[in-house]
Amino acid sequence: MKDSCKILAYMARELPVLSETFVIREIAALRQLGHDVRLISLYPPDTTVIHPEMPEAAREAMVAFQPKSPSFWLAHAYFILFHPVRYFGCIRLCLTATEETWKRRLRCLLHFLMAPLAAVQVMQNRIGHIHAHFANTATTVAMMAARLAGISFSFTAHAYDVFRDDTLMSRKISSALFAVVCSRFNVRYLREHYPQAALNARIEVVRYGVDVASFERVQRVRLSPPTILAVGRLLETKGFHTLVEACALLKRRGIGLSCIIIGSGPEERALHRMVRDLDVADRIVLSGALQPAEVLKHYPLVDVFVMPSCVRNNDRDGIPNVLLEAMASGLPVVATRVSGIPELVRDGETGLLVEPDDPGALAKAIERLLGDDVLAQRLSGAGRKLVETDFDIHGSARKLMSLFRGASNTRKGRNV
Repeated sequence: MKDSCKILAYMARELPVLSETFVIREIAALRQLGHDVRLISLYPPDTTVIHPEMPEAAREAMVAFQPKSPSFWLAHAYFILFHPVRYFGCIRLCLTATEETWKRRLRCLLHFLMAPLAAVQVMQNRIGHIHAHFANTATTVAMMAARLAGISFSFTAHAYDVFRDDTLMSRKISSALFAVVCSRFNVRYLREHYPQAALNARIEVVRYGVDVASFERVQRVRLSPPTILAVGRLLETKGFHTLVEACALLKRRGIGLSCIIIGSGPEERALHRMVRDLDVADRIVLSGALQPAEVLKHYPLVDVFVMPSCVRNNDRDGIPNVLLEAMASGLPVVATRVSGIPELVRDGETGLLVEPDDPGALAKAIERLLGDDVLAQRLSGAGRKLVETDFDIHGSARKLMSLFRGASNTRKGRNV
C-alpha cells in the first residue's frame, strides 16, 4: 500500500471531542499499524480537549466549515467550473430525496456546503478514502465530498444517528464501500429498517476497543461508605435519573453509599433538582465533565460502575465506551437491557443487567454487588476477560485495516 490510497481521512462533526474517546483510540491504533490517517473536523474542535493517545489531535485536524475564508467559496467555484456533474449531482440528491421531509432535505443542502472544501482538502493531501464517524452529518458530508473528489467512503454508525437522525440512510448504506456498527443489534436494525439498501451492502461489526494493557485491574478495597460511579453525557437516554431514584431508595433502606456522576449535558439542571428533591445531596456528586485522563483516575477509587441507559423516542445507546473502560479496569458493572449492551454485559456472567427505567431493580442489583464480594470479583474477572478477547482496540484496528485495504483497490465509491 505505497500509493495515495494508503492515506485515509477520518471525518467527524467535531474531532476530537471530549465524549468520543473511542474515535481517537481507533485512529491512534490504526496509526500504530502503519496507516496514514488524517483528521477532518467539520466544525472547529475545542483545542482544550486532550486525549492521552493523541494529545495534538485538535491542532492537526483540518476544518471543513470555514465560511469566512475565501478558500471555502473558491472550492465551490472550482467544482462548478471543473466538475459540474458531480457538484450539481450532490445538490440534486439533497433536493430530490423523496423519502425525506423538506426540512431534512434543506438541512442536507446546508451540510453539502462543507463538502467542496473537504473534497479539496482530500485532494490536496492525496487522500484515497474517507471514513466518517456517526452516520448523520459527518457521513452526509463524507458521501458528497467523496463524490466530488472521485474516491470511496465508508462510515461508522453508532446510536442516535441510527435510531433517530437517519437522514439519507438508505442512500448512505447503498453507496458506501462498507458500513461499520458496534453491535449485532445494530446490524439487525439496519437490515430490518433499510432492507433494499442493505441487500447488497457490506455492514460489519467492529467493536469499540480499549487497550486493556493500559488499564490496571482495580485492587478492590472496600471504601467507607462504598462508592458507585457513572459516566456519560447528561442526556435522558443515559438514564441517570433512574440512578438518582435508585440511590434514594437505597438511602431509605439505610444502605450507606456514595455516588459520583461524571458528565455534562442538557439534563444537568434537572438532575441537580432531582438530587435536591429526593434528599440525596449527601449521597450523590454531579462532578461535571472531566478530561479522559481524569475520568480514568476514578476507576481505582470506586466499588461498582453503573450504566442505566434507557430508550426515548427510539433513541438509545449503542455500547457505551465507558462500560468497556470500567470492565477493563476490573470493576463489577450494572447496566440495562438496551440495544447492544447485553452483548458486553452478560447477566450473571460479566455483570448484572436490569430493565431500563426501573429504579427498584437497579437499586437491588447495586445492593447485591455491594453485599457479595465473591460475586463482584467473579463478574469483574469475567468482564475484563471478555474485553480482552472481544473488545481489544488492536483487534478492532486490524479488522478496520483489512476493510480499508479494500478501499485501496477502489478509487471511486459506488454511485451516490
